[in-house]
Amino acid sequence: MLVDLVQVETVDGVRLDGALRTPRTATASALGVDVMIMHHGVGDNFYHSSLFDDYSDALVERGCAVLRVNNRGHDLVSSAVVRQAGQRPKSRRMGAAYEDIEACRHDFEAWVELAHVAGYRRIGLWGHSLGAAKSIYYMATRKDSRVNCVVAASPPRFSFADFLAADDSDSFRSNVALAERHVQQGNPDMLLDVRFPIPLLVSARTFLQKYGSQDHFDILSHIPQLTVPTLILIGTREAQTMIAFQGLPLKIAQLADELEHLTFALIEGADHLYTQQRHEVWQVVCSWLETGAQGSGLDF
Repeated sequence: MLVDLVQVETVDGVRLDGALRTPRTATASALGVDVMIMHHGVGDNFYHSSLFDDYSDALVERGCAVLRVNNRGHDLVSSAVVRQAGQRPKSRRMGAAYEDIEACRHDFEAWVELAHVAGYRRIGLWGHSLGAAKSIYYMATRKDSRVNCVVAASPPRFSFADFLAADDSDSFRSNVALAERHVQQGNPDMLLDVRFPIPLLVSARTFLQKYGSQDHFDILSHIPQLTVPTLILIGTREAQTMIAFQGLPLKIAQLADELEHLTFALIEGADHLYTQQRHEVWQVVCSWLETGAQGSGLDF
């Protein structure tokens, strides 16, 4: 497998890396998109995901290029080269622990621009987990006309009220209070070793941004703002075992009934990584890309 290593620089000066894989022949893609930009989940990176390994092969075989990319939340802790106008390049600590999630819009925009400049005119986004939630957030807030469709695999819901109502919420309340205290004392980068909603080493600022009371990244508030065909997938097993997905399938199914641009697929027995159901997921995605992503809609 041959790929071209590529990199972009965001408007705020962050350099990000990725890999572009193109089909061997010049046959036009039959999937409704010519390139799929694939965004990883929390703390992951463009070269690690076995999930995207499988689907990259399937996409390329059908004539669709694949751009697997890092966003500024790659790996738990990472160092990014940041270039500010008139200043020397600096190394800034980033990664999942320190991520400014709202700035994901700069990351997505940079990668879409790279694909567009490369000549691709039918661009898709495929995100997994936090990468899926970011895909929804980006397209809901930026409405990038260069993007034709979104595949959002297991986007978590960040709902403060749901977290407080959970059986295991005592530690969450304590961490919210601790994070708020660190921020108020001028220590927003102080790391917290949290276990709820998921085990994560995370800065006080990032913890509050993701899980705090403002619900800034609640996908249920952003999905109605989307204007391109969007496919959301959730596994029944993750909906039973992960707090950010409990009750979510029903809510998204209700939105899919109301919104013409939205298709929802519930994957029976699937965990967060679709460990045993990747073939079933591909069948759903492939069928949707061939038909639903081009505006006719499908029900799963």
